[in-house]
Amino acid sequence: MDIIERIKCYLRANKYYKKYLQTRVNDMRYNCRSCRYYIKYYSFGKDKEVTGNTLYFIIDPAIRHPGLSDRYKAIIGCYYISKINGFDFKIIYETPFHLSDYLDVNDYNWLSTRDDLSYSLKNSRIIPYNGGGKIPRLNKSVKQYHVYSYIGYDILETNRIQDYKILWGTLYNSLFKPKDIIIQRMNETGFRKNEYIAVHLRFVNALEYFEGDQFNAVPERKKEELIQRCFTGIKAIIDDNEDVPVIVFSDSSVFLNRVKELPAHVLDGQIGHISFNKEKDVAIKTFLDFYMISEARKVYVIHAPEMYDTVYSYYAALVGYKDAVTVDV
Repeated sequence: MDIIERIKCYLRANKYYKKYLQTRVNDMRYNCRSCRYYIKYYSFGKDKEVTGNTLYFIIDPAIRHPGLSDRYKAIIGCYYISKINGFDFKIIYETPFHLSDYLDVNDYNWLSTRDDLSYSLKNSRIIPYNGGGKIPRLNKSVKQYHVYSYIGYDILETNRIQDYKILWGTLYNSLFKPKDIIIQRMNETGFRKNEYIAVHLRFVNALEYFEGDQFNAVPERKKEELIQRCFTGIKAIIDDNEDVPVIVFSDSSVFLNRVKELPAHVLDGQIGHISFNKEKDVAIKTFLDFYMISEARKVYVIHAPEMYDTVYSYYAALVGYKDAVTVDV
């Protein structure tokens, strides 16, 4: 299995595969998975009366899911697809936590449960979200479309939708606002909107083990060199933003403990990946960091060849209608 995961990891990083093959491969994978769903759950008999047209984004606990930013990209992409096709949009997200525990309805009510789903082929069809492909056209004779399978690509960007960055932030903010539990934690930091700089670093497994199926561990003798290069990048950001507090965000506890050597701040909380860690404190920290980054005056991403090419802070910045600036070290 380790060999298979290494091959997958290599392909995900391969530019030729991503450009020419990934969309087709995922189409085949998702069609096979849809067949399994149809066989297991769906029938030709009518199970309920359904009115209107709705696209449902469903987090299925039976399959493996990526991190928060990939889920966000699929959710926002599906919301856009529903809007341009004249469909309602609903989210069923109950694993590894209920999304509604941390995000509230803002302008659009996306809340739903499995009780709202029809498994009759007289009402419903399964459609995958392939963010690397074309924007699908939905048939209004189908009452419900169900999305179980998705890839974490931004369909607005890949289809070159005009002003897609602003649109992504607008769609996100139409759906979501943080729940009181997140707002309280944000207030407890003592930092106010637009009064600090956010610096994000995603190491994954470079400094310590963080996430399965990633193979970017750095030899012990080179870890300190990587840390010092990141320090150099952060120091330059601090110098360029004199008299403005700098908060450093990262998935590495090792790095966050070391960064306290600099005139920079870190936020308390339990670090973990929501795909592998189901603890409530990890979910709170994940959403806290995302919203704190979104409300920063400026957002910077420190990147090195040994590190993961993250988009977490990129999309957090879009929620705040700003760009994230990448600093290579």
